[in-house]
Amino acid sequence: MQIFTALLEWIIIHWVTIIVIFHISLSLLTSVHVLLFKENERTSLAWIGLVVFSPVVGSLFYWLFGINRIKRSAQKKHPKTLKQKLKQDARHKVRPIEFHRLPNNWHSAVIAGHTIHPMNYLANNSIAPLINGDMAYPEMIQSINSAKRYIVLSSYIFDYDSLGRQFVEALAQAHNRGVIVNVLLDGIGVGYSWHKSDRALKKLGVKTARFLPAISLTSIRFINLRNHRKILCVDGEVAYIGGMNVSQNNIIKSSKHPIDDVHFKVTGPVIDQISQVFIEDWFFATHELIKFPQYNVKKSQSAAKHTSNNTVISRVIQDGPDEHHNRIRWTLINALVSAQKSVKIMTPYFIPDQTLMTSLHAAALRGVSVEIIVPEYSNILFVDWVMAANYSRIIEHGIKIYKNNRPFDHSKIVLIDDIWSFIGSSNWDARSLEFNFEINLECFDTELNTKLTELFNSKKQNATPVTEGDIKGVATYKKIRNNFFRLFSPYL
Repeated sequence: MQIFTALLEWIIIHWVTIIVIFHISLSLLTSVHVLLFKENERTSLAWIGLVVFSPVVGSLFYWLFGINRIKRSAQKKHPKTLKQKLKQDARHKVRPIEFHRLPNNWHSAVIAGHTIHPMNYLANNSIAPLINGDMAYPEMIQSINSAKRYIVLSSYIFDYDSLGRQFVEALAQAHNRGVIVNVLLDGIGVGYSWHKSDRALKKLGVKTARFLPAISLTSIRFINLRNHRKILCVDGEVAYIGGMNVSQNNIIKSSKHPIDDVHFKVTGPVIDQISQVFIEDWFFATHELIKFPQYNVKKSQSAAKHTSNNTVISRVIQDGPDEHHNRIRWTLINALVSAQKSVKIMTPYFIPDQTLMTSLHAAALRGVSVEIIVPEYSNILFVDWVMAANYSRIIEHGIKIYKNNRPFDHSKIVLIDDIWSFIGSSNWDARSLEFNFEINLECFDTELNTKLTELFNSKKQNATPVTEGDIKGVATYKKIRNNFFRLFSPYL
């Protein structure tokens, strides 16, 4: 008892010294970890500054949110079970590089593409743009209603509004007639509906899972890592991907807060690559390996006789803070190097890192026309300020940026020359490129590119160009505010 009392008295006398020593030791340990495992110099410096100048709290924040544990976890779980089984499946074997009669200037990009992401470029796909929920949702629900064997659906947000209830009802009816249904919802995104959507699905017998649940003692470390993918695959015959969540707001005709967006209906062998991404995500979330139907080549060849638009050469590019990290960034850089005439980008959030921005400027310096459309106002005020702070840097070397006057345009498209298209869930910001799990399609097809170019041009007609005069006319206090928040762009 006397020893305990003496120890307590010693702590009371020297508590300041103890805290200082603890802070210095913890800060040193944390800073060493940052130096060893963080690749980005600016991000590393920011973390070290937070650790040093925010005693204990900064270090605690780093150990909770600054370490990528997903990559380590994925490498442990995937290769021994899921990856080996997928490699044994003929539809997932990487075959010798095929150029599919693409223009010669794209051959080196195809070779690099295989190195960046060893996934086959597949011919004979059909990819149809579906503008807003007015076009997309009826098609998706019809496919669910027509399902005979298997449905998989992944969404970041699944609102339990009038539209969400239509999806719940269609999925439940499919389950009742014997179709296997798996619905994967993000642990944070599902909170937008107060978890009503997944509870309603479970109540009706539909199997659901959450990707990294937000409220969990084991997953709070991953709260900054979200599954941003939007996938619907039905029977291995049709798939839907893009940037559209399940929400009434995407139905422009009836929404009080309309959100413009574009989704894509996919048929063809690339469906197997899309479903593979869902299979891996479901396995990661549940440890359950599902057997989704393989794309029926013979059936597709029969259907191809009655259509002429199955000309798209395509493949999936998946990205996330796991073994697929940085694949979207490298895919974009690889394509930008091949640009000869034009680059068109439409994104809700345009906060590229220095490497991507340099690649765009390099294209512009070669005489390539670079045009970017962003919303005049997004749904995140801080992001608008950061984008405004970057306008002067963006328009250097002739790059043109336009602000769309629609309420909010969530569309995500990249078009290069008259043949290459990049569509899917990714934005041009650190959250998409560093923290989120994303899925995109890299496509070669002049017809698809033409349709999306028409969409881009129609958006540009409703947009206002950003000029040097506009930038100079911004009030000084707004410039200070915008540039202050720009410092936090790697974390927004």
